[in-house]
Amino acid sequence: MRTPFHAPARELLSACRNRIVPVLTAALLVGGTAACSDDSPSGLRGTAGVRILMTDAPTDMLDSAWVWISHVYLTGPGGTEVDDEEVEGEDDSELPGGRMDLFLDEENPVLVDLLTLQDGVTVDLTGVVPVEATTWEGVRFVVDSTRLVLAEGYTFEDVSTVGTFKVPSGRQTGIKVKLDDILDLDEDEVTTVLIDFPVNDNFRIQMHPQLDTVVRRVTFQPVLRELGRDDDSDESGDDGSDG
Repeated sequence: MRTPFHAPARELLSACRNRIVPVLTAALLVGGTAACSDDSPSGLRGTAGVRILMTDAPTDMLDSAWVWISHVYLTGPGGTEVDDEEVEGEDDSELPGGRMDLFLDEENPVLVDLLTLQDGVTVDLTGVVPVEATTWEGVRFVVDSTRLVLAEGYTFEDVSTVGTFKVPSGRQTGIKVKLDDILDLDEDEVTTVLIDFPVNDNFRIQMHPQLDTVVRRVTFQPVLRELGRDDDSDESGDDGSDG
């Protein structure tokens, strides 16, 4: 499970700019292409860098809300409009324009309790990943499954307090993040995107009509949206010259 890190909400993006969290980021870099050299902390060297953070907001009826994320990727290189393609039921490799994997590990997905991501706490899903310096139309998450644990005093109709729920298209094309604009990535610059995964919007809870502490049904309707982004140039001080 990835460990969230803390920062005041308003200062979160600036505090994380071009800063790699020890061990955490190293574990999340995608294959050898994301490895950083000794003399260039960002490891960009003529490419752009992108990093995806995730956060959430409080809820009263749940004790925990777990999600398993196995894939985070960019869509639409060279695009001019935000990704709004609906290709539900198809494999994500069929998305128009191609993709760029930022994190992919089906055997060891990122396991996150969304309710721990509050008050400026985020989880780093990808680390800083070198990508082509161009425009990208979108970001998508592949969520394998979700599990809810109800807060004290609430139960499901079968008297249990834990439920696992289906993710529509979550294991195929992934869940589309609602971006404010396309990602316009420049060389030697790290773009950090903060994504909100709001529990109250994603998990629709239907209560029993006669019992106000009994949950009759929960449906997962994925809604992920951008909260902000920050760009920072490579401050490694290595300009490629020999002194």
